Amino acid sequence: MDAASPADLLAADEALLLREGRTAWLAETGRYTQVRIQAATARRDTAKAADGPEVAVVRLVWAGADPAGTFLDGRPAAVHFTRNGDGTWTRT
Repeated sequence: MDAASPADLLAADEALLLREGRTAWLAETGRYTQVRIQAATARRDTAKAADGPEVAVVRLVWAGADPAGTFLDGRPAAVHFTRNGDGTWTRT
């Protein structure tokens, strides 16, 4: 995933967004079992970055068993963030 899109965030922002994105996604998948994140990247969301605040997207590939017990890997997910005026990020 890293090779498919070059890094375009400050290293500190990328690390923070990866932590926050992983945490948010693990909370979203609370009804699943055996959840693991297989890969993740944090990049600027150029599709939404026209004239507004800076936005970023954490793209994840994850695996887990749904409530019926079906285990699948390679599931894609995205968690979006917007930079606040004070430089912090908020999940959107």
